[in-house]
Amino acid sequence: MESLTTNEILAEFGKCLLDPKYVIETYLKTFDKTQEGFVPFKLFIRQRYIIDCYEKHRFNVVTKPRQAGISTTTQAYTAVKCAFSDANNPETIVVIANKLNLAKKFTKGIKDYLLQLPRWVWGPGYYENEKNREKSIFVKDSQIEIELINGSKIIAVATSVDALRGYTPTFLIFDEAAFIDNGAELYSAAVTSLGTGGKCILISTPNGFDSLYYKTYEQAEKGENDYNIIELKWYQDPRYNKRLQWLKDDDIIDEELFTLESFEQRIRDGYKPTSPWYRDMCKGMNNDKKRIAQELDVSFLGSGGNVIDDEWINMHDNLNVLKPKYVDETYFDGNSGLVWIWDEPVVGHEYLLSADVSRGDSTDFSVFTIIDFTTMEQVVEYQGKIPPDLFAEVINTYGLKYNAYVVVDNIGVGNTTISKLVELKYPNLHYDDQKVGNKGKTPGFNINGVRLQLISNLEVNIRNNTIKIRSKRIINEMKTYIYKNGRPDHIDGYNDDCLISLGMALWVLESSFKKLKKLESQSKAILSSWGSGSNNTKTNNIYNSGFVPKNSRGKVSTGKPNFNPVVSKNMQDPKGEYLWLFSGLK
Repeated sequence: MESLTTNEILAEFGKCLLDPKYVIETYLKTFDKTQEGFVPFKLFIRQRYIIDCYEKHRFNVVTKPRQAGISTTTQAYTAVKCAFSDANNPETIVVIANKLNLAKKFTKGIKDYLLQLPRWVWGPGYYENEKNREKSIFVKDSQIEIELINGSKIIAVATSVDALRGYTPTFLIFDEAAFIDNGAELYSAAVTSLGTGGKCILISTPNGFDSLYYKTYEQAEKGENDYNIIELKWYQDPRYNKRLQWLKDDDIIDEELFTLESFEQRIRDGYKPTSPWYRDMCKGMNNDKKRIAQELDVSFLGSGGNVIDDEWINMHDNLNVLKPKYVDETYFDGNSGLVWIWDEPVVGHEYLLSADVSRGDSTDFSVFTIIDFTTMEQVVEYQGKIPPDLFAEVINTYGLKYNAYVVVDNIGVGNTTISKLVELKYPNLHYDDQKVGNKGKTPGFNINGVRLQLISNLEVNIRNNTIKIRSKRIINEMKTYIYKNGRPDHIDGYNDDCLISLGMALWVLESSFKKLKKLESQSKAILSSWGSGSNNTKTNNIYNSGFVPKNSRGKVSTGKPNFNPVVSKNMQDPKGEYLWLFSGLK
């Protein structure tokens, strides 16, 4: 297009200003390892989506497998942004990586794409004749800093807070962000330097639960920061999904549609993808499960052994997790306190609310979760930093709304919450020992002594999918819940409040079931003895035919009594202590 007329150049320039994707696909080439050479840069669907996200959102965190082409896509995009920026408002791209050499390599990639652009991009003085075409488009050209004739700059910096001094980036790019040492500290300094409206992009493959990349990703999932998540999977890449198959137990399905909707449905159905490329990559990693999970499957795995296997975490994430239907912001303090609601109360369903209490001023959160005992689904979750007495008022509100049996941990500040609930006269509080009556006792649940059994029971329920987990918060906590010195605990800097709250709910349900089944068995034995307690043959013959009133003996039997269901329940549970549980016996 070097021979275009001035009007044609102006029209083409306008088209390029409006659409970076058009520039990339029209003028740029990229190296394709699968073809061992340079090919026209034709963006596939997810790469186009990435660029749209870069345009739309200020902050993006990108999860990617190895060889996904995300770095090259980002290099091409930023090259276009620099080339077509206004000289009065130039771009300043700052690239940060875990090693300066990697930042330099990323910067060189941007430079290479700049050199592929047609010369008319830089103005009449750079393409009209042979001499002009030889003029450099760079005012400064080094491995660390490049400056274009329009004032745009691309800078590679070391992982040092001081290295950012003097720059006001319009784009901050953290390449392989999960591998950057002191990443959180560096990020804080870097974001502070961003110009008004400046953008930040975090790109990486996972590397456990680092303080920058995973933390940003986790908070973005929970809506606690302004980051947009961009997730790329290897099977979405047409270079790698040739002869794509889906595996589930002994079932093998050949992919036919090759659409994002088809891929997502297979994942929701519990299938795992594979292809010749994927199997070759696994062999190249010596079938190391951790490397495959992180570098190919884009899974965050901790350095310690996870209490809950990654397979079951992914199962719940794909099958059960849902966005809340409603979000109650009544208790939101600007950082926490949102109530996520998936289902409103249903008449005839029984509910259990389980609460884990914190002081309200530490790194831990106060959390409650409500389980629909009838369907075994999570229906509500609250997480916030709130004083224990005020937390009781939130519990009271939602407990009454769902007519829930309320379980509160009574360790430390939990007693403050319990005392407030007693003061509020909450009608249905849990007591650890129900069999001797509750009069004069303090309600609550003491996790000490049953913690390991509780966690074991939680793991079994998660593995067997007997509880439908809706909350993304719980999924994230499962990922950072590991064995430390042989005991289950969260990784430093992370929380387990939502997970423990769920574990408490399931433990109380399980232990109450055991008591209830014993009570049911005893009741059935008593009822049975009423019909077979006499040794008189005549009497037995009379009564075995059914119930006969005293004044009707010797007459035709009226048949067995038709007990009212409420009466039946009261016979099994005369004090009504377990009435809330009886729907489980249907």
